[in-house]
Amino acid sequence: MNKVKIKSPANIAFIKYWGQRNKKLFLPYNDSFSMNLSLCYTILEIEKKEDPKIQRLYIKDYEKSKFEIKIDDSFKKVVSFYYRAKQFLKVKKDYGFIIYSYNSFPKKAGIASSASFFSALALGFSWLFEKKLNQKNLSILARLSGSGSSCRSIPDGFSWWYKGKKSSDSFAVSIAPPSYWNLLDIVLILNKKGKKVSSFEGHQKAETSNLFKYRLLSLEKRLKEIKNAFLKKDFTHFGYFLEEDTISMHSVMMTQKPPLFYWSGKTLEVIKKIIELRQKGLEGYFTIDAGENIHLICQKKDKEKFLNFFKTQKEILQVITNYPTVGTKFI
Repeated sequence: MNKVKIKSPANIAFIKYWGQRNKKLFLPYNDSFSMNLSLCYTILEIEKKEDPKIQRLYIKDYEKSKFEIKIDDSFKKVVSFYYRAKQFLKVKKDYGFIIYSYNSFPKKAGIASSASFFSALALGFSWLFEKKLNQKNLSILARLSGSGSSCRSIPDGFSWWYKGKKSSDSFAVSIAPPSYWNLLDIVLILNKKGKKVSSFEGHQKAETSNLFKYRLLSLEKRLKEIKNAFLKKDFTHFGYFLEEDTISMHSVMMTQKPPLFYWSGKTLEVIKKIIELRQKGLEGYFTIDAGENIHLICQKKDKEKFLNFFKTQKEILQVITNYPTVGTKFI
């Protein structure tokens, strides 16, 4: 077999990471906690070539019909990860590769497209080099791609990424299967265009914010509280802490140097509407990654009420309804 196909989900972090204490090993300052998304995923096909000079990347962008060869920064990151994977896996022989990849959702829009792509690629490169990794080491390899959050897409369902003390103990594990809780992530797409400043670039400046140290001080308690709420399926407290964390992270972004404003006027308008709905008895909570678009976390029983409401809102271009799902897999 000289070709395999892989499916890997994006994930939404309930407790996020921002800033890296080791920028070469992509080690975070704090643990983080996420859910894999059923309808936001990458499909990646990788073909092995005996000629190591053959290195090609083809990507079909969201809502496009054709694959295009890439020779830009995305290709350079793939090649860089190839050599990182080779070193991690302690392999001497080189192989060539041809990769075809597409997403079910817009990239560079705060929906973790790098997480789904690089988690798939981690599994792809381990296959290319003929190494079968356990989940822990596959998660570590994914983190070393440069997309730290990709390590959380490897396990099934709900993932906890331990910050660790060193590279070998900074990895993600599943703390509950997809069936554990009927939570939904309704992605509210307000803008399909890619963001101007990548998450990778933003991470580099996190420590320049005067609020960064206060965020870290508050995280230990918040992580404990949200985990307790999750295990008890206490949705009200769970939602409170995930909103608190997203506001905390974006406050750091907005006060780092130079300031980083991912939110738009539309983002704020939709946030206010979610709060108003909650005050009227329809319980849902917002969380936002490094982008303009919003993830509405709700319970399955309230799905139709939210969808009917969002259909009428002019700010929202599209919705993607996600259930918890499995992690990175061959298909």
